[in-house]
Amino acid sequence: MEASSRTGSMTRAAFGAVGLIVIGLAGCTPLGLNTASANIEKQEAARPDVLGAFEGDPPVTTAAEWTDRRAPILRKAFERDLYGPVPVELHGVETGRRVIDADYANGAGVLEEIDIRVGEGANAFTYQVAIAYPKGASDAHPVPLILNQNFGGTPGAFDSDELSGGGMSNEGMMAGVIRLIFGKYIIEGPNEAILRRGYAYASFSAEPFASDSKRAYDQMKQMAALLAPDRAPEGVIAVWAAAFSWSLDVLDRDPRLDASRTAVWGHSRQGKAALLAAAFDDRIEAAIPLQAGKGGATLTRSYAGESVKQITKAYPYWFAPAYAGYAKREEDIPVDQHQLIALVAPRPLLLGNGWKDVWSDPNGGYRAAVGADPVYRLFGVEGLTQTGMRDQTRHGRIDFFIRGGGHGVRVEDWDYMLDWLDQTLPAPEALQAAH
Repeated sequence: MEASSRTGSMTRAAFGAVGLIVIGLAGCTPLGLNTASANIEKQEAARPDVLGAFEGDPPVTTAAEWTDRRAPILRKAFERDLYGPVPVELHGVETGRRVIDADYANGAGVLEEIDIRVGEGANAFTYQVAIAYPKGASDAHPVPLILNQNFGGTPGAFDSDELSGGGMSNEGMMAGVIRLIFGKYIIEGPNEAILRRGYAYASFSAEPFASDSKRAYDQMKQMAALLAPDRAPEGVIAVWAAAFSWSLDVLDRDPRLDASRTAVWGHSRQGKAALLAAAFDDRIEAAIPLQAGKGGATLTRSYAGESVKQITKAYPYWFAPAYAGYAKREEDIPVDQHQLIALVAPRPLLLGNGWKDVWSDPNGGYRAAVGADPVYRLFGVEGLTQTGMRDQTRHGRIDFFIRGGGHGVRVEDWDYMLDWLDQTLPAPEALQAAH
């Protein structure tokens, strides 16, 4: 069972809580009773040289060669072998907007909801993005944006029943159980703190167009009618990644937001989508995939956590069918996740992990960061400067963060993320002073 599945989808909250207890009784590793190894040499496996010859393309020696020649080849390889087409050729268009709460989060901001349409004609679809702006955000003082795909539904993510869609409530026993296991911020983030630090915070649910269930197969068939035959989506992670881009098609036009300071973040399965989005869309200035695991930020060739067989059997609709073909022969896959991380270069990347989250394989994630580092250096910036998994100094554009505890979103995660964003996407001085 993939690490993020322990949180459950937004329409299966009851299953999630009961399932979590069952998992805890049946196996200790997924719930984090073991500790990840910090010995990267012991677990090292062969992986493609990130700058070496690749599928007929000669070795890369300059940043221009990487951008113009290698990056397009890698994106096609990831679509072929892992994710299926990432439908970024579709675009989001704003069709409506409303103010939900003009005095949101104890007066820290304004909460709005935006309707976004993707595509034209009978097969077009719509979804909503909720966004909270800090007080003081304006045309004259545009603010950085943090964009997220949520787990439990947008009303829960902002603690507002006025927002569209259903999903997980912030109240009651169910929410309490989920928070107990997965941390204080698994449903709703520290929204007031985000706003008071000068960031706008936006979030969307993919349920209307790419459900986290087998229903996604039918939704992807409908979406295929909007695309060329060879661009039909094969996995929902690719669609979720494109949804970050569709949302930015609208949000980047908002004069209250600084389009040059956008960060995307996601936890677990949404972390996979956030990383993939950053690799395919350079409008994203920073990315935070938190505990993204197999098929995300950790190496496919790593055997310390979840396997390809396990993840594709449990969630066949997440990936292209080709990925399941590498089960028990992971070493044969032509691409690996250090190359996906490298596609984000030279932009800042925060890789969040937990020592007890063995299922998401922090060790393989660190080795993926090591493998991506040469591309950052090629761009003339420091990539991964940490000397090991226990080294938590932050100097380079790749920051490998690991805390105690297991899978979830905890206070330590948000504290670190916001401090890191203050360095990479600082809010305007006027707003920081005001808050």
